[in-house]
Amino acid sequence: MQTDTTFRIVPMTGAHLASVVKVQAEAFTPDLLETPAVFADRLARFGEHFRVALMADRTVGYLVCFPWKLGDTPVNNENFPETLPDPDCFYIHDMALLPEARGSGLARAMLEDAYAQADRMGFDAVSLVAVGQSGSYWDKMGYVPYTAVSPAKLQRILDIYGPGARLMARPI
Repeated sequence: MQTDTTFRIVPMTGAHLASVVKVQAEAFTPDLLETPAVFADRLARFGEHFRVALMADRTVGYLVCFPWKLGDTPVNNENFPETLPDPDCFYIHDMALLPEARGSGLARAMLEDAYAQADRMGFDAVSLVAVGQSGSYWDKMGYVPYTAVSPAKLQRILDIYGPGARLMARPI
């Protein structure tokens, strides 16, 4: 029996939150999970940049990204502060796929969408924090460690995102 691996990438809406939280729970370790309320806060602030990946109308992945300050990171599982930093890059906060969506080209398609958004907004860089064992994936995608931050800020990132977390960036 052949499975359908065609996918669609659509803007995330509030109607997707429950399914996105389920994908998150399968993709990340418990210490990296964010509550539905935090997702809703971020969606309300930057939802025009969020994407959901669908296969046969089932949510199999998502991408959360937004304008941010290069070298800085939002705090995981906390609402955004009222005043946000002046953005100078596009920040990929989460990209998660269910196992059946991996290897389908979906991750690359979502990233290309993010790069196109960043380019339209005039940014010349994208940044992220590689968590867990994801660093080698991001290396292959052209990201390099971003080291133009203080040791204290790098330690803060490790404290928020766990051992092995790496602040990374790549040009558009």
